[in-house]
Amino acid sequence: MNMSVILSQMAILFIIMALGFAANKFNILTPDSNKMLSKVVINIAMPCTILSSVLSGEVTASGTDAAYFMLLSLAAYALVFIVSAPLPWLLRTHKTDNGLYRFMLVFGNVGFMGFPIIQSIFGMGAVFYVTLFNIAFSLLCFSVGIVMVSGKGDKINLKVLINPTMIVSVVTILLFYTKLHVPSVIADTAVLVGRMTTPSAMLVIGSTLAVIPFKEVFGEVRLYPLSVMKLLVVPLLTWLVLRFFITDQLMLGVLVTLSGMPAATNAAMLSMEYGGNEKLASKAIFITTLFSVATIPLIVFLLLS
Repeated sequence: MNMSVILSQMAILFIIMALGFAANKFNILTPDSNKMLSKVVINIAMPCTILSSVLSGEVTASGTDAAYFMLLSLAAYALVFIVSAPLPWLLRTHKTDNGLYRFMLVFGNVGFMGFPIIQSIFGMGAVFYVTLFNIAFSLLCFSVGIVMVSGKGDKINLKVLINPTMIVSVVTILLFYTKLHVPSVIADTAVLVGRMTTPSAMLVIGSTLAVIPFKEVFGEVRLYPLSVMKLLVVPLLTWLVLRFFITDQLMLGVLVTLSGMPAATNAAMLSMEYGGNEKLASKAIFITTLFSVATIPLIVFLLLS
């Protein structure tokens, strides 16, 4: 395991957040610009990231292996959804934030952090599995995840389930199985635009944190038990349950490691887009990412070595 790669990815996240923080202080980024940039990330950059994962030309797994891993990914998410059910009751969260807390437990930063960390631990052969996991992530995050973040789970608006990211996720799966040729100019465009997803998201998160008193970031006591559950309990449960169904240690290792990623940056983006608590989401992303510097190597060492 290349620890320097893991630490460098964490450092990059915090540096970009710091730039967003400074941009807000100098009035370069404002609440209005944060919302507009969030729309760009959710509706343009993120779909391009998903599409480019299959158009990169580096996919080597068979259709059977891919389908099996997708089922395993969905099973892992089903497990966490079950675990998240009593979370609002356990943490005594505010009613309007119940869905957001569950979202932050279920969905991790499996994109920006997932790809380099999995590659550093398991090698290039494991990278495609991260792509498949991200497709499962997108299908769930941009459907039921939107409902959770909006805080309106009792009034599900089916219109929110039809969005660019959901549509592109389905198209990506179809492209993988049909092997349809896509012109290189389209593939290159998707790759280029997709690269703006993570830096844009982290800039917005840093800008959002800038308007929150620093003490409040670490004073949100409910985020500490959430971090323990997200970074330690969830990957442990994933390992305990799925090891009975997976003989391929690479698949198991990828699933367990990805399940222990910090809260997804999408929590803040979707909160801004659909009326959730973006300040709470930004705090959670910061704290869980900070703690994951220690927990990711610990999980790999204890469960997968």
